[in-house]
Amino acid sequence: MAVKKNYRNKSGRTGRMAIPNLGNYTIALDCAVRCMGLEPWSSTATSNHAMKLGIASARDSLCLPFKAHLGHFIEADNAGCEHAIMVNSTGTCRLTYYRVLIENILREQGRKIRIWGLGFDGFKPPVFRYFDPGFFQFVVAVRLMIEKILTIDTIETLAWQKRPAEYSTGETSRVMKQCLEELAALDERREVKKFHTAVKERFNGIKTDASFRPLYIGLIGEVSVLRDLQLNQNIEQILGHMGCEVRNFFLLGAELGNLFGISFGEKALTTKQLAKTAFPYLKNPVGGHALDSVARTILCARDGFDAMIHLCPAGCMPEVSVRPILSAVSRDKDIPVLEISFDEHTSATGIITRLEAFIDILKDRRRRGLGPAALKHGRIVS
Repeated sequence: MAVKKNYRNKSGRTGRMAIPNLGNYTIALDCAVRCMGLEPWSSTATSNHAMKLGIASARDSLCLPFKAHLGHFIEADNAGCEHAIMVNSTGTCRLTYYRVLIENILREQGRKIRIWGLGFDGFKPPVFRYFDPGFFQFVVAVRLMIEKILTIDTIETLAWQKRPAEYSTGETSRVMKQCLEELAALDERREVKKFHTAVKERFNGIKTDASFRPLYIGLIGEVSVLRDLQLNQNIEQILGHMGCEVRNFFLLGAELGNLFGISFGEKALTTKQLAKTAFPYLKNPVGGHALDSVARTILCARDGFDAMIHLCPAGCMPEVSVRPILSAVSRDKDIPVLEISFDEHTSATGIITRLEAFIDILKDRRRRGLGPAALKHGRIVS
């Protein structure tokens, strides 16, 4: 196992930096922080304590991801972190204003942690100009980060495929957790590439029922709810244990490839291609990942998915705006779409009850040979 590199920056500045939770991808994002000579402070899911802090400090009207970010940064400040980083946005999504709003709340509380924005400020974002990492170590760290992202994509995809048919409930999740822990400890790209190659064999060791035909469900919606297990109540695992093979349509490798026009792993559809697909239903941009939600639903209907589940924070303007459009796509393309909104009052028991009822409907559709999924996959066995 490789030893963590001790990077330095030319500015001579040191400290710890908090990274917002982006699910398992946080493991890879740690590399970008280390290359600036800082120690990352992160986790793969928002903690219960952080959620309580964020909810107590934010207005009720603000969405769940805002409260999760705020609580995470308050917890980081309490832990002695001097810096934090979050993604900026443009367009109509309120994320455009979140960094400033969070900073204002933290200042009102007398906190000193500094929130850096990533994006849309020239080739080199302010945080990289401030810490000024060496060019070589920056390139090495980015290559390592990308290799880890691609490995995480593979781990998650294999888990989605294996979990519905596993003989021993929880075995897939155990293997997945072990793989992610080992990946987090690797600090050399060649070691990550070697590990990436071995991952498939690890999952092949999980005993599954080869005759089982799962339901195929696509997950679409807002990125924080799609990726943070705290916010989405661990919906991927719940659906897997209910016999569903899921596909989460936020893959960071594809997103970065789209942003920089470079292919990272799986061939990603460009924003232009998604817009062309969605155009009969969505003719104007509404921000966030709303375009992806509409386009992916259309494409999944063509590919024989049994259903889509649309996850969004309560009050999320882009995702709420496309709900009537998704209903129209559902009707026209004969693909069921379940809408689930999340806020701090969302009950885990309530989510499970809704999912169980939805899956019963999907199984009945498959038995009766209804919809494009039945034509492609045949009648469901179990």
